[in-house]
Amino acid sequence: MAKFFSFDIIDEEGCEIRITSFDEIVELHYHRVEKGASYVLSKGSVKDANIVYNKLNSHLEIVLTETSVLKRYAPDSAEPSKKTHFTPINEVLTSTNNTLVDVIGAVVNVGEIFVIHRKDGSTVNKRIVKINDMSTLTIEVNLWGPPSEQLGNDLKNMHASGTFVILAIQNARVGYFNGKVINILVSTTFKINPSIPEADPLHLRGPVEQCLDSYSVDVHAKNN
Repeated sequence: MAKFFSFDIIDEEGCEIRITSFDEIVELHYHRVEKGASYVLSKGSVKDANIVYNKLNSHLEIVLTETSVLKRYAPDSAEPSKKTHFTPINEVLTSTNNTLVDVIGAVVNVGEIFVIHRKDGSTVNKRIVKINDMSTLTIEVNLWGPPSEQLGNDLKNMHASGTFVILAIQNARVGYFNGKVINILVSTTFKINPSIPEADPLHLRGPVEQCLDSYSVDVHAKNN
């Protein structure tokens, strides 16, 4: 019986690519791959991605061979830190769909979980979180699957208690549904109330009661 294994990785620039392996190569690497860990990969074979099964933004993927080396960083290694360039919400509104972005904003609303029924008959949980940034524009962040429960519940409880919550999102995808939205990916990472310079202006500003929804700006621009 043929064997197949794939996993997605992201580099320090926020670019993601799929790694695949087949048959006996699966046995060499399957047990060594762990979500959230960092690896060095060499001697892989690069090929065009199959867009039917690979929905990542990269048009290429890497195939592991018998000569490929997949090495995990040791705990005391100096791992490369991800370079984060937060995109303001007003720039997200003009971004092309499927663009990968990092955003940071204050949480202004956390919705309830609801179930989406897919065309193939499967279901997935979804929760909408609204954030705004220093432009006071608001955009929807769509949490899919487990984060809609884990992260979503944490944000909802903190926001409901009156806590001013800042959410930093790395490697999310721009989409469109009645206006620009931000969709999380498997590789998306989150930080609640991060201790970074980009969060300082939001802390100094504090909550903003009246904000303009991003879809309102998008529709206005389209009509003009």
